[in-house]
Amino acid sequence: MITDALLLRAADYRDADRMVTLFTREAGKLSAVARGARGSKRRFAGSLEPYAVVRVELEARRGELFTIKRADVVQPFAGILTDLTKMDVAGAALALVREAHAPHVPDEALFASAVRYLTVVDHEGDPQRGLLLAFALRVLTLMGVAPRLEVCGRSGEAVPVGRPAYFEPTLGAVVSRRFGGGPFLLTGALRARLVALEGEHWLESGREPWDEAELANARAALAAFMRAHLPGDAATRLFPPDATPPSTGEK
Repeated sequence: MITDALLLRAADYRDADRMVTLFTREAGKLSAVARGARGSKRRFAGSLEPYAVVRVELEARRGELFTIKRADVVQPFAGILTDLTKMDVAGAALALVREAHAPHVPDEALFASAVRYLTVVDHEGDPQRGLLLAFALRVLTLMGVAPRLEVCGRSGEAVPVGRPAYFEPTLGAVVSRRFGGGPFLLTGALRARLVALEGEHWLESGREPWDEAELANARAALAAFMRAHLPGDAATRLFPPDATPPSTGEK
């Protein structure tokens, strides 16, 4: 199988091999070994490094481990490699894919979204992490675990457009105040924007200017939701504690 891939994790193995986790366009997330990768410039030529789209030739083995026969960089993200801030947000995005996406589940839309996000970071950066928030919501939507922001999670009643709503991260939904509310109060405008970020135009919506207080509240709410519903600790990598101030709502 020949497919484009993003490198999610790599570790040296034995004398010259590399064990890697890839997110591929055709086969989803998988593990593979590159025999002699640290000594072969002809077959790998430094291609098994993060922050690049790599075209890999994979050979299936017994079990779930593949062998990489050859790898070539087809889209480098050189700008990311020269900027620690860009590396931080790009690494957080890849960590989310690695921790949240199930192995061997193809998802071309998710692969394309990850490449789009890395491309923007490569050229423009993401200092506010607003686009990272947008990417995270898009990932959760494609996985079918996005927060529910338009219907009360307890009553099932639709929340009118433009109305503020409380968000309960453990339930993963907005909740009417008469049913207990939640710790995060989302304004009508913020709730509408978060809903838009779950759709196909997530990148365009994410690139619009953010109000700092609204962005901080959205980051904190999404981080709490992810800690409650996802394995691992991708939320901390996405939104470090210094970027997620206390909530602004009440129960």
